[in-house]
Amino acid sequence: MGEFERLLEKSLEEAKEIRRGEVIPCKVIKVDDRNVYVDIGYKVEGIIPREELPDVKEGDQIKAVVIKIARGGSPILSYKKYIEEKYVYFLRSAYEKGRFLTGKVKEKTQEGYTVDINGISAFMPYNEAGRRIKEGSRVVVKIIEFQNTKEGIKLKVSQKAYLAQQEKRKKERLLEKLKVGDVVEGKVIKIDPEKGITLLVQGVLRAFLPKEELSWGRDKNPYNYAEIDEKLRVKVKRIPKDGEFIFVSLREMKENPWEKIKDKINKGDTVSGKVVEISERGLVVEVQEGVEGFVPKEEISYDGEVNYKKGSEVKAKVLEFEPAKKRLILSIKRALPKPWEEFFKKHPTGSKVIGTVERIEGAKAIVDLGGGVKGVIHRSDLSWVRPGRIEEVLKVGEQKEFAVLAIEGRFIKLGLKQLTPNPWDLIKQRYQVGQKVILRVKSAHPFGVFLEFPEGLDGLLPLSEIPKGTEIKEGSEVEVKILEISPEDGRITLTMKEDKEEKKEEVITTSSESGFTLGDILKKKMKL
Repeated sequence: MGEFERLLEKSLEEAKEIRRGEVIPCKVIKVDDRNVYVDIGYKVEGIIPREELPDVKEGDQIKAVVIKIARGGSPILSYKKYIEEKYVYFLRSAYEKGRFLTGKVKEKTQEGYTVDINGISAFMPYNEAGRRIKEGSRVVVKIIEFQNTKEGIKLKVSQKAYLAQQEKRKKERLLEKLKVGDVVEGKVIKIDPEKGITLLVQGVLRAFLPKEELSWGRDKNPYNYAEIDEKLRVKVKRIPKDGEFIFVSLREMKENPWEKIKDKINKGDTVSGKVVEISERGLVVEVQEGVEGFVPKEEISYDGEVNYKKGSEVKAKVLEFEPAKKRLILSIKRALPKPWEEFFKKHPTGSKVIGTVERIEGAKAIVDLGGGVKGVIHRSDLSWVRPGRIEEVLKVGEQKEFAVLAIEGRFIKLGLKQLTPNPWDLIKQRYQVGQKVILRVKSAHPFGVFLEFPEGLDGLLPLSEIPKGTEIKEGSEVEVKILEISPEDGRITLTMKEDKEEKKEEVITTSSESGFTLGDILKKKMKL
């Protein structure tokens, strides 16, 4: 036999000396999901089911009862059995004499509650429980059924028996005197961050302070208003007929802030506040405790951006104020400098700016200049010559340079043609009616021929002003005389005739080197 076998045999022999039912002090040395392993003074560790000690940790000192010796030699112990045996006489006496015990609600089941009384589980049916019981709460109960079986102690308890005996008379006397509007003092016995504060008035009547009644302001965290065992003075708001609870208010101990502020704010005023809520619809701004205003999304900024977060300090203009309805509508952007005016200060008339074409609306285009500033350019400001359709010059999404002209409402008026000199000014400086000039033939039409000036403008040579037998080529140069210069009408009229009374005669046309024949265009109006 080896050394290991001898040691194992010796350990098993020592373990066999442990008697079933024996109470043994234990020290927790290891905990896993199924078992708690304890040092019981022997070389073989004892094992206790984990479900009996869900909160135990290594190093804890406990006592347990030996149940049996496992096949491997380890003692199986029970902490639950130890507790039951320890308290069996105490619990039986409490049952027989009708004494009240304190327990902790462990869980809620389909039929009632499991209540822990000094480590022993008791069953409390729903019809024996008070109202508003929650898991983890402590309750005072009376044992109404007691059984000591082989499986352990079975208890049925009642909280109602205690409540009825202790509270009924005193509560009735208090309720007879109490009325809505009275101020009462209560001791805080429970704080629920989701619902509010429960107080005990004169030790018998529970008063519930909903978190909505804590303050006129937005802070509804009960922990910011009271602590357990602290006393609060509150106003009675509602007394239900059943008398189980009364409802009280802490905020009504102070003046309604909407009443207080109603004569201090007027439409058009600028007020200061703090952003307390941000949503898709807009912002909520607290002007003072209990008074909040709403800023619609379109009133936050001129560029549509929401550059605020909770806690941001802002100034806003009052758009609507109805204190009786607790209605306050605000505008942050209207309390700010107008961005188009600020833009125009930095970019006065004649400045050049870069913008992106946002959309085209009929004979005008809207241009995004950044920072919430929009520009507008009309068709008439696209070109010094006849511009044609606006879509032919500007494309949505295109980035372009524009000239700043003026402020037009909430827009910056822009132009493209103003980026270049006005050719009409040059025409008026360089040419006079009656002057002869040599111009290039640009295009032919049924009504005449367009000739191009070096300054970029076109002059019209009507058919009636072309002498008989004149040969014209596209791209060729011809000598003409200026009949009319009209910048207002955008028109320059030319003639090739010396005598304006000469009758209209046939015009002979020839094709250009490119193969384009003016005669093809003019043949319906001209004799070839």
